[in-house]
Amino acid sequence: MKILWDSLETFFESIRLIAVFGFMVLAVMLFLMSFFTYVVAGAGFIRYQDIITGSISPPGLIIYGLVSLVSIFSLAFLSTAVTLIVKFKRSMDDIGFVKLLAHFPEYVINLMVAWIILGVITFIIGLLFNVLSLPPIITALSMLLLWAFFIFLPQSMILKDKKFVDALRDSTRYCTKRPLAVIFYYAVTLILLFVLVLIDVIIGQFKIFWLSSIINATIIFLFVIPYLEILKANIYLTRYKLLLSGLK
Repeated sequence: MKILWDSLETFFESIRLIAVFGFMVLAVMLFLMSFFTYVVAGAGFIRYQDIITGSISPPGLIIYGLVSLVSIFSLAFLSTAVTLIVKFKRSMDDIGFVKLLAHFPEYVINLMVAWIILGVITFIIGLLFNVLSLPPIITALSMLLLWAFFIFLPQSMILKDKKFVDALRDSTRYCTKRPLAVIFYYAVTLILLFVLVLIDVIIGQFKIFWLSSIINATIIFLFVIPYLEILKANIYLTRYKLLLSGLK
């Protein structure tokens, strides 16, 4: 539990700087949400059946692609910013931090490439499993396993200054050697998502769904994503040596 509180403490210590980046991303995402096409094209997943049957129009695919790219860029931007903040707080090296900022665009682009690759692989696997009519639980577990190898990619890339391929290899190696760390991260993520759903349900009782979307988006981009990135950084750097013997 110590790492959870340490991550929360780091979050609140850096809340002003995190909020700057968080509000920038939030503004972009709220802008996307203002379009009626967002729910169909960006916020949700394209149904595999739409691809198989060809029922989705070319303009719909283009919109989906554009919204997806903007969303991925926004998430990569926020992930990079928060991880850089964590690195700066640990080193307190102003000169080094300035040098890191010079590589900011490179980190964002590399993360975008990684997540686009992950998205394409995820989509192909999901489409294949849908054609084979495999149970949804099999698809879900396969996705979680695949995504696990990418979890610590931002931390490996930024905290250890590794190039894309080396960072992905390092993230994969870490997840393979310390699967309990991945399970722990997934558990925390699941709890935070449950809280978001609970908020959505409570506000939904008052039939003000637009307010629920805005509140949840605000919580996601100003707290959930930054906190999870800080948590991943702490997990990656400490290797959980002092917390759970099973993760050593």
